[in-house]
Amino acid sequence: MNDTCKPPSSVSAARRLSRSGTLFAAAAVAAWTALFAPPAFAQIQQGTLITLADGQVQGHLNGTTREFLGLPYAAPPTGTLRWRPPTPVTPWNGVLDAVSYSNSCPQTAALIGVPSENEDCLYLNVWTPDPAPAEPRPVMVWIHGGANVAGSTGDLVPFPPYESYHFYDAHNLVATRDVVVVSMNYRLGVFGFFGHSDLAAEDSEFPYAGNQGLLDQRAAFQWVHDNIAAFGGDPNKVTIFGESAGSFDVCAHVVSPLSRGLFHRAISESGGCTAGIATMEQSAAQAASISTAVGCAPAPDELACLRAVPVADLLSAFQFSESELAITGLGISVDGGFLPDHPRSLIGAENFAHVPYILGANSDEGSLFFIGSTPITTPAEYTAALVNRYGSIAPQVELMYPVGKFKSPQAALIRVSGDASLVCSTYDTATRLAAKKNRTYVYNFARVPPLPFVNLLDLGAFHGAEISYALGSLPPPSGFDAILAGWMQEYWTRFAEKGVPKAKKASGWPRFNPKSYKMLRLNTGLTKVKGFRKAECEFWSSVYDQIN
Repeated sequence: MNDTCKPPSSVSAARRLSRSGTLFAAAAVAAWTALFAPPAFAQIQQGTLITLADGQVQGHLNGTTREFLGLPYAAPPTGTLRWRPPTPVTPWNGVLDAVSYSNSCPQTAALIGVPSENEDCLYLNVWTPDPAPAEPRPVMVWIHGGANVAGSTGDLVPFPPYESYHFYDAHNLVATRDVVVVSMNYRLGVFGFFGHSDLAAEDSEFPYAGNQGLLDQRAAFQWVHDNIAAFGGDPNKVTIFGESAGSFDVCAHVVSPLSRGLFHRAISESGGCTAGIATMEQSAAQAASISTAVGCAPAPDELACLRAVPVADLLSAFQFSESELAITGLGISVDGGFLPDHPRSLIGAENFAHVPYILGANSDEGSLFFIGSTPITTPAEYTAALVNRYGSIAPQVELMYPVGKFKSPQAALIRVSGDASLVCSTYDTATRLAAKKNRTYVYNFARVPPLPFVNLLDLGAFHGAEISYALGSLPPPSGFDAILAGWMQEYWTRFAEKGVPKAKKASGWPRFNPKSYKMLRLNTGLTKVKGFRKAECEFWSSVYDQIN
């Protein structure tokens, strides 16, 4: 199945299938491609009062952008619906106020994201031009990062001087680039990636467990297909894009048979899904340990017990350490349904969505994760740190990253961490897809934002630094940054329109080939580079082969 496949477009048909308990097994997806009825409310609507199949929503204007914030796309996953696949929204009477971001999904405190215990969190946001476009515009669906354990669509920037800005605000991008943008919250951590083996027995038509957060995202894609035309978006020209965990998740949708046909392009910013994906057994073992920790393992009905456990207790029982970022799939697991096999195997068998795909990583991906840590200062400490992180392969890692090549042992460790978890997982996925002749484009983001906290903490081109350039969510700190942001936004949105990243008066973007290893470097100037971190990433690809 390729990007020309169309998903089910009848709202009633989608609801019948949802209520039957299936979240769209692969066989159902194939059958659905025969349904070509136009989505409900396919006519473009003007103004900030929009009529949808489930009810009316009232947004507001932000300059020349109409914003609709906090729209429900699935029922609250509470009570007996905790850990179940998302179910349809109950239609409402009256007008839904859609002028503020919804609650974050349950999570503990993190660098980005605020603590939350509210499970009623499956809401999305829409930004669309005002006045409404005469013709449907490309749709870009954003998936936020946060290691799949933290974050939300309404996150504020944690660094000066931008603390009053929302990190993922797309109103400027929509105003200047004539696209429609959607973002969604999705279940996280113990609520979104919980592979308890008993879950598979609850529903004969969806006998799988885990990846609930990915199923939420897929439900948001279905909502976009069924509703976005009313906002001026084209449901047949959808790009999914995300950063960090959102980048991993985009990749997971590219290889999942359940998401096929609901999007037509993909962009992954810092993270690929061909490394560190958990097995069904590993996911079940983690869930069993959580059940034991909260006192439910001996219960006759373990799931009923778990569903009665307070949110705070489950969050406390779920342990996530940033050391897991060494080589990780961030909770994603092979569940037999959403992921019928490991992404490496699915790509190898050419069982993935053959859609145009941009993937990239930042030069200094690891630096952000060492803020506040005690730096190592000697070669011996460097060796010990590698052993602690990478075990038996630590000597091989040290040969690839000898401490003498870096300005300090700490700098060496930061480079290793960033390459292993983010840079090379991204390029590994790109290499595998390109080897199957998929249209693939790769970038290296190398701009060091000229901001005091970046220089003070020596962050370089840190993890997430590219977000505001691509989304236009923050004022550029300099004229050079404004130019770079303009280039990136044009590349991203023209890719959403045409499937090829182009920008006027800017460098052409070479299609990625695993042999030539050419990519576009995004900096104050644009350059084509060849072989960037190729040796390092070939090494990590061999490691991924060993652990998967």
